Amino acid sequence: MSWIDEFVEMLFPLDASSLRIEQAFTLKHQNLPKTVFKYRGVNKHSLKNLRDNTIWLADPRSFNDPYDCSVFVDFDRMAKDLYKNPPRELIERLTKHLPAQRVIDIQAAMRNADNTQDALLDEVLRDMPAEKIEVAKAALKAINTMTYHDMASKSSEAFKNGFKVCSFSARKDSTLMWSHYADYHKGFCIEYSLENTTPKDFLSRFMYPVIYSERPFDATDNISNFAEKSPNSLYLNKAGLIKSTDWEYEREWRLIFSNGVMKSEQAYDMPTPTAVYLGSHISQKDQDDILNICKEKGIPVKKMKHSPSVFRMEALDINKASTG
Repeated sequence: MSWIDEFVEMLFPLDASSLRIEQAFTLKHQNLPKTVFKYRGVNKHSLKNLRDNTIWLADPRSFNDPYDCSVFVDFDRMAKDLYKNPPRELIERLTKHLPAQRVIDIQAAMRNADNTQDALLDEVLRDMPAEKIEVAKAALKAINTMTYHDMASKSSEAFKNGFKVCSFSARKDSTLMWSHYADYHKGFCIEYSLENTTPKDFLSRFMYPVIYSERPFDATDNISNFAEKSPNSLYLNKAGLIKSTDWEYEREWRLIFSNGVMKSEQAYDMPTPTAVYLGSHISQKDQDDILNICKEKGIPVKKMKHSPSVFRMEALDINKASTG
């Protein structure tokens, strides 16, 4: 088991009685990278963040991955589980309109059926003419499906709104990330140290590793079990950590505030960067602007250089990078 799997097991069990919060955060802190990197294009916002020692906590709905922080709920499976043991409210409604023995028959049919929804509809509609039963069942199922999909979409969007996130990487030399997040190598990359943080510091405590997965976060079991005595209120926060394996090359860590703690996108204070790396294609003007800011703040600056013989980038002193 990897340390990330162990961390997830400690922090995100379905039942709160299995939570080991402080052990989880201690384990995570032991595995924090010494430094994390933030790729930026050059614009007034990124220069202000550099000047002010801040980063931007963003709404994940603005991210380039439509699955980011998404929550999947299998309402069809929930319905089957629900109908296996129908809630009191459903039984009371049926009792108002049907004879008591008929309600008992419906409950028995639902408990013993593989498809509980079909069993319920068969029993409720059995007095209709045979030729109309299948039409009615198809119509009711279609309405259910549309309702479930609409509920899933709305609940996922609402849940995303509760997150405010800033993404970092454990590496500064990814050609793809320089292209995607630093304006095709015309931007810059900021290095922040995590080495001297403690497990209680906000920066380290709310810095999480991204979990790369073949499937989106599935909240079905959590929602189905929410009526249990001790649901884990942290469980749904796991959605903010899960991304497709397509993004694994990013080696992402993210600063996450969830549950609506941050009501809107906003700047967030950071320690002074330990270094700034200029893109290999940065303009002279942008380079000069960043150099001036870093000189005032005492931040070392290097420039990325592409190796001519291998697919690799390295950080060099500016003069060496410029002269080749």
